[in-house]
Amino acid sequence: MKNQSTGPSQTKFSKNRLFMGGAILVASVTLISIIFFNSVNNSDKFKEANIKVTLGISKSFLSIPVYIAKSKGFFSEEGIDINIKEFSSGKLATNSMFSGDVDISTAADIPIVFNSFKRSDFCIFATFTSSYSFVSILTREDTGIKKGIDLKGRKIGFNRGTSSHFYLAEFLADHQLLLTDVELIHFKTADLPKALKNKTVDAISVWQPHTHKAEHLPSVKIIKFPSSEIYRTTFNFAVKNSYAQNHKVVLERFTKALIKASKFIQMDKKTAQELVTESLKIDNETVSALWDGYSFQISLDQALLVSWDNIGRWPKDNNFTDKKMIPNYLNYIYLDALDTVKPDSITIIR
Repeated sequence: MKNQSTGPSQTKFSKNRLFMGGAILVASVTLISIIFFNSVNNSDKFKEANIKVTLGISKSFLSIPVYIAKSKGFFSEEGIDINIKEFSSGKLATNSMFSGDVDISTAADIPIVFNSFKRSDFCIFATFTSSYSFVSILTREDTGIKKGIDLKGRKIGFNRGTSSHFYLAEFLADHQLLLTDVELIHFKTADLPKALKNKTVDAISVWQPHTHKAEHLPSVKIIKFPSSEIYRTTFNFAVKNSYAQNHKVVLERFTKALIKASKFIQMDKKTAQELVTESLKIDNETVSALWDGYSFQISLDQALLVSWDNIGRWPKDNNFTDKKMIPNYLNYIYLDALDTVKPDSITIIR
């Protein structure tokens, strides 16, 4: 019997089969790896695309970039599922942030400064609106008040601990008067126009859009004192320090959405105004009349710290706080988010 031998063709066939088997195995492993990693990446993207953020805002002109970012879907584009809660003032929105009802809040200068004397567990990560004409002093024609000095001894409505309060103090000082020279009556901001109309007070310190509403009250002739550059209101985003530390990426994406809104406002003013008209439920004529009094730019500038230092002297000098020292406001600034997405918008000296 002849021995069966492994000829060249059989050996070649076995080697080819072994090669093909190995290639199939490698291809299978590669395919599984691709599917696995794509699955993981898609899962991560899915998770990232559904980051829930609750934002507390003041329902006012200062919040215009927020309304634009929401209406145009800029938050969604940056992977944020935004839930907006509206408040009648930045002070109330900020308090909601401190209580944990919202993650991020809008905050004007005054609530920031007042709270800095009481706590150090929060920070500002961007300024997004500023205006010299946000707050105004209004009076009725029948009061006989024609000049700032005429406010002496009169009843003035205001909202305590807000921009309304600080602007009134600055306006009076600009006319050689003190807060003690007038009778102060505290109201919710939305109630100030009514208080002026009903003659409960002789004048009010109030912000937009309530200023415009008061000016158009029926059967009442309202006089608005010209806006002066005694106070530049800035509107900022505030968070607790713990939130900033644990949600850096969220703040970066949030900031990107607001940068998109700021650019949109500059590029398409007409559409932006229409979106604001719908969001704030006020007529387009009012929006157009007030628009140019505001600057919608995302920044963290040195002027912000200088302003807070100046404002900080006010509660200290008027015994609104028992603290003897003005806080170091650089400690209340969170730079990382804006520094990552738009570093050229930071002018703060570090």
